[in-house]
Amino acid sequence: MPPSRSAGVTAAATYAILCCATAFLFWGFLLLSLINSPADEQGRHIYQLFPWQFLLLTLLPPAIIAAGVRTAIGLLHLRPWARYASLLWAAIALLLCLAIIALRPFETFVVPEKFVHPTVLIKQLLAISFVLMLLPVSVWWLFYFRARRVKLQFLPATSTENN
Repeated sequence: MPPSRSAGVTAAATYAILCCATAFLFWGFLLLSLINSPADEQGRHIYQLFPWQFLLLTLLPPAIIAAGVRTAIGLLHLRPWARYASLLWAAIALLLCLAIIALRPFETFVVPEKFVHPTVLIKQLLAISFVLMLLPVSVWWLFYFRARRVKLQFLPATSTENN
């Protein structure tokens, strides 16, 4: 009989899928905005001005998102590599959140009362939402996926029968 999956692992996998879907939609909106941006004075579009950067922006985010979805599916199937990948994702998310807090502490926690440019406000709200969404989850994942009872779920079926 395969090992049973706990509600925590199911919740973690579901959260990962939801985050990947959100990131995919955000990436698609950003890419569509870049493609539909107006041409410059010579009639060149952004993808003609910066072809390698545009290619990188076109291919890299979906590959990272696909790796996240694959990790979430691996968690649902209790694959041992998925637990390690989850620990890696959590460590990267924690480092990114801490870097945002360390490098932009004022912009992360204080919304200005005076009028600022909408672009500045959007960047600040994205940073705040990124930190609020990923910081607690990354800390939770780092502790949760290192717990003994969680590690036992990811052992192969023959190893759990001997214990």
